[in-house]
Amino acid sequence: MLNAHDPIEMSQIYANIKIAIGGGINEPRDALLTILCGLLSNPDQLTEVKRNGDWDKAFEEGIRWVAPISASGRVTTQDTEIRGHLIPKGETVMTIQASANRDEEIYVDGEDFNVYRAASTHQSFGNGPHFCQGTHVARRAVGQVMLPMLFDRFPNMRIPEPTDVIWSGFAFRGPVQMPVLLQ
Repeated sequence: MLNAHDPIEMSQIYANIKIAIGGGINEPRDALLTILCGLLSNPDQLTEVKRNGDWDKAFEEGIRWVAPISASGRVTTQDTEIRGHLIPKGETVMTIQASANRDEEIYVDGEDFNVYRAASTHQSFGNGPHFCQGTHVARRAVGQVMLPMLFDRFPNMRIPEPTDVIWSGFAFRGPVQMPVLLQ
Protein backbone atom coordinates (compact mmCIF):
# COMPACT_ATOMS: atom_id res chain seq x y z
CA MET A 1 0.00 0.00 0.00
CA LEU A 2 2.88 2.36 0.76
CA ASN A 3 4.89 1.57 -2.35
CA ALA A 4 2.09 1.89 -4.89
CA HIS A 5 2.53 4.39 -7.73
CA ASP A 6 -0.44 6.33 -6.35
CA PRO A 7 -0.66 5.23 -2.67
CA ILE A 8 -3.87 5.55 -0.71
CA GLU A 9 -4.12 7.96 2.21
CA MET A 10 -2.45 6.95 5.47
CA SER A 11 -5.84 6.84 7.24
CA GLN A 12 -6.97 4.22 4.68
CA ILE A 13 -3.78 2.22 5.22
CA TYR A 14 -4.51 2.18 8.96
CA ALA A 15 -8.11 1.13 8.29
CA ASN A 16 -6.92 -1.73 6.07
CA ILE A 17 -4.45 -2.92 8.71
CA LYS A 18 -7.17 -2.80 11.37
CA ILE A 19 -9.49 -4.87 9.17
CA ALA A 20 -6.72 -7.41 8.47
CA ILE A 21 -5.88 -7.83 12.16
CA GLY A 22 -9.52 -8.03 13.28
CA GLY A 23 -10.37 -10.37 10.42
CA GLY A 24 -7.47 -12.62 11.39
CA ILE A 25 -8.81 -12.96 14.93
CA ASN A 26 -12.60 -12.58 15.04
CA GLU A 27 -13.81 -14.42 11.94
CA PRO A 28 -11.56 -17.50 12.40
CA ARG A 29 -12.73 -17.70 16.03
CA ASP A 30 -16.37 -17.52 14.98
CA ALA A 31 -15.81 -20.03 12.17
CA LEU A 32 -14.07 -22.49 14.50
CA LEU A 33 -16.81 -22.30 17.13
CA THR A 34 -19.55 -22.58 14.49
CA ILE A 35 -17.95 -25.68 12.96
CA LEU A 36 -17.43 -27.21 16.40
CA CYS A 37 -21.08 -26.59 17.22
CA GLY A 38 -22.18 -28.14 13.92
CA LEU A 39 -20.00 -31.21 14.35
CA LEU A 40 -20.74 -31.73 18.04
CA SER A 41 -24.47 -31.35 17.36
CA ASN A 42 -24.27 -33.99 14.62
CA PRO A 43 -22.20 -36.84 16.06
CA ASP A 44 -22.84 -39.12 13.06
CA GLN A 45 -21.24 -36.53 10.78
CA LEU A 46 -18.39 -35.98 13.24
CA THR A 47 -17.65 -39.72 13.21
CA GLU A 48 -17.47 -39.71 9.40
CA VAL A 49 -15.33 -36.55 9.30
CA LYS A 50 -12.86 -38.11 11.75
CA ARG A 51 -12.82 -41.43 9.90
CA ASN A 52 -12.30 -39.84 6.48
CA GLY A 53 -10.25 -36.80 7.50
CA ASP A 54 -12.88 -34.55 5.89
CA TRP A 55 -11.90 -31.47 7.88
CA ASP A 56 -11.93 -29.30 4.74
CA LYS A 57 -15.53 -30.33 4.01
CA ALA A 58 -16.49 -29.61 7.63
CA PHE A 59 -14.87 -26.18 7.36
CA GLU A 60 -16.72 -25.26 4.15
CA GLU A 61 -20.06 -26.50 5.47
CA GLY A 62 -19.62 -24.71 8.79
CA ILE A 63 -18.95 -21.32 7.25
CA ARG A 64 -21.78 -21.85 4.76
CA TRP A 65 -24.15 -22.82 7.58
CA VAL A 66 -23.37 -19.71 9.64
CA ALA A 67 -21.14 -17.24 7.83
CA PRO A 68 -18.81 -15.39 10.24
CA ILE A 69 -19.57 -12.23 8.28
CA SER A 70 -23.25 -12.55 7.46
CA ALA A 71 -23.93 -9.11 5.98
CA SER A 72 -21.94 -6.37 4.28
CA GLY A 73 -22.82 -2.87 3.16
CA ARG A 74 -22.01 -1.69 -0.35
CA VAL A 75 -22.75 1.36 -2.53
CA THR A 76 -23.94 0.80 -6.09
CA THR A 77 -21.57 2.23 -8.69
CA GLN A 78 -24.18 2.21 -11.47
CA ASP A 79 -27.91 1.79 -11.92
CA THR A 80 -28.57 -1.89 -11.31
CA GLU A 81 -31.59 -4.11 -11.73
CA ILE A 82 -31.95 -7.25 -9.62
CA ARG A 83 -34.95 -9.49 -10.22
CA GLY A 84 -36.99 -6.61 -11.58
CA HIS A 85 -36.06 -4.09 -8.88
CA LEU A 86 -34.16 -0.97 -9.93
CA ILE A 87 -31.39 0.14 -7.58
CA PRO A 88 -30.08 3.59 -8.57
CA LYS A 89 -26.38 4.43 -8.65
CA GLY A 90 -25.13 5.66 -5.28
CA GLU A 91 -27.62 3.69 -3.16
CA THR A 92 -26.44 1.80 -0.12
CA VAL A 93 -27.35 -1.88 -0.28
CA MET A 94 -26.66 -4.85 1.93
CA THR A 95 -25.35 -8.16 0.73
CA ILE A 96 -26.65 -10.85 3.05
CA GLN A 97 -24.26 -13.79 2.82
CA ALA A 98 -26.29 -15.62 5.48
CA SER A 99 -29.29 -15.64 3.15
CA ALA A 100 -27.32 -16.44 -0.01
CA ASN A 101 -25.74 -19.41 1.76
CA ARG A 102 -29.17 -20.90 2.43
CA ASP A 103 -30.81 -20.05 -0.90
CA GLU A 104 -33.50 -22.68 -1.54
CA GLU A 105 -32.73 -22.60 -5.26
CA ILE A 106 -29.17 -23.80 -4.54
CA TYR A 107 -29.24 -25.70 -1.23
CA VAL A 108 -31.54 -28.52 -0.23
CA ASP A 109 -32.28 -28.12 3.51
CA GLY A 110 -29.92 -25.14 3.70
CA GLU A 111 -30.83 -24.55 7.35
CA ASP A 112 -29.24 -27.87 8.29
CA PHE A 113 -25.56 -28.52 8.98
CA ASN A 114 -24.59 -31.28 6.54
CA VAL A 115 -20.90 -31.85 5.85
CA TYR A 116 -21.77 -34.28 3.07
CA ARG A 117 -24.25 -32.16 1.10
CA ALA A 118 -23.66 -31.82 -2.64
CA ALA A 119 -20.79 -29.40 -3.16
CA SER A 120 -21.66 -25.88 -4.26
CA THR A 121 -20.06 -22.51 -3.83
CA HIS A 122 -20.98 -20.36 -0.84
CA GLN A 123 -20.67 -16.62 -0.31
CA SER A 124 -19.00 -16.61 3.12
CA PHE A 125 -15.76 -15.19 1.72
CA GLY A 126 -17.57 -12.63 -0.40
CA ASN A 127 -17.09 -12.20 -4.11
CA GLY A 128 -15.44 -9.94 -6.66
CA PRO A 129 -13.27 -7.06 -5.46
CA HIS A 130 -14.38 -7.65 -1.87
CA PHE A 131 -13.31 -11.31 -1.81
CA CYS A 132 -11.65 -12.09 1.53
CA GLN A 133 -7.87 -11.94 1.28
CA GLY A 134 -7.57 -14.28 4.27
CA THR A 135 -9.46 -17.13 2.60
CA HIS A 136 -6.50 -19.49 2.23
CA VAL A 137 -5.14 -18.71 5.69
CA ALA A 138 -8.54 -19.38 7.28
CA ARG A 139 -9.00 -22.65 5.42
CA ARG A 140 -5.55 -23.82 6.44
CA ALA A 141 -5.56 -22.55 10.04
CA VAL A 142 -9.09 -23.58 11.00
CA GLY A 143 -9.89 -26.42 8.59
CA GLN A 144 -6.54 -28.17 8.37
CA VAL A 145 -4.84 -27.34 11.66
CA MET A 146 -7.18 -26.34 14.51
CA LEU A 147 -10.08 -28.74 13.93
CA PRO A 148 -7.98 -31.92 13.59
CA MET A 149 -5.78 -30.89 16.53
CA LEU A 150 -8.75 -30.23 18.81
CA PHE A 151 -10.36 -33.57 18.05
CA ASP A 152 -7.02 -35.36 18.28
CA ARG A 153 -6.45 -33.87 21.74
CA PHE A 154 -10.08 -34.17 22.87
CA PRO A 155 -11.61 -37.06 20.86
CA ASN A 156 -14.67 -37.31 23.12
CA MET A 157 -15.46 -33.60 23.27
CA ARG A 158 -19.20 -32.95 23.44
CA ILE A 159 -21.82 -30.29 24.13
CA PRO A 160 -23.79 -31.53 27.17
CA GLU A 161 -26.69 -29.10 26.65
CA PRO A 162 -27.10 -27.84 23.05
CA THR A 163 -29.61 -25.24 24.28
CA ASP A 164 -26.77 -23.62 26.26
CA VAL A 165 -25.08 -22.49 23.04
CA ILE A 166 -25.73 -18.76 22.65
CA TRP A 167 -25.31 -17.09 19.26
CA SER A 168 -24.85 -13.38 18.77
CA GLY A 169 -24.49 -10.87 16.01
CA PHE A 170 -26.04 -10.04 12.69
CA ALA A 171 -23.28 -8.74 10.43
CA PHE A 172 -20.62 -10.60 12.45
CA ARG A 173 -22.05 -13.83 13.82
CA GLY A 174 -20.89 -16.72 15.96
CA PRO A 175 -21.33 -18.52 19.25
CA VAL A 176 -20.49 -16.35 22.25
CA GLN A 177 -21.18 -19.16 24.72
CA MET A 178 -20.67 -22.83 24.01
CA PRO A 179 -20.03 -24.98 27.07
CA VAL A 180 -18.27 -28.22 26.12
CA LEU A 181 -16.93 -31.20 28.01
CA LEU A 182 -13.38 -31.99 26.92
CA GLN A 183 -13.23 -35.56 28.33
